[in-house]
Amino acid sequence: MIGEYDALRFIFDYYKLNIYNSELDDPNFKLDSLLITHFNNVSEQIGYPIKPDESQVNSLGYHMLNQKQFIKAEALFKLNIANYPETANCYDGLGDLYLAKGDKMNAIASFKKTLSLKAIPETKEKLDKLLNERK
Repeated sequence: MIGEYDALRFIFDYYKLNIYNSELDDPNFKLDSLLITHFNNVSEQIGYPIKPDESQVNSLGYHMLNQKQFIKAEALFKLNIANYPETANCYDGLGDLYLAKGDKMNAIASFKKTLSLKAIPETKEKLDKLLNERK
């Protein structure tokens, strides 16, 4: 079993994504470009399209948001939307980014898009709060 595991790791060594702390900490590093390049390479090796996992990109986006690296967070959330346009969670993340930046109009639009795809109570609360502030 261990030999098979090692053989598979060797054969598919191109699949592992390495992201270093220095890349996460560098505000100028294009994390979205790293993901795109990596998964294009994986797709070419395997022979069919592979996209970055929605939850992994979402987690990276929120990590960047918490680090106040808004440009990186926005690029990651938009990458998720490009890859998964029918997933409500992608738009919710972008709305949270806009909210953190103080861009209430875009936050409202993102939250409305989220709710048009799926009823999420937390998102509805955020949207209602923003709409009540405008009154």
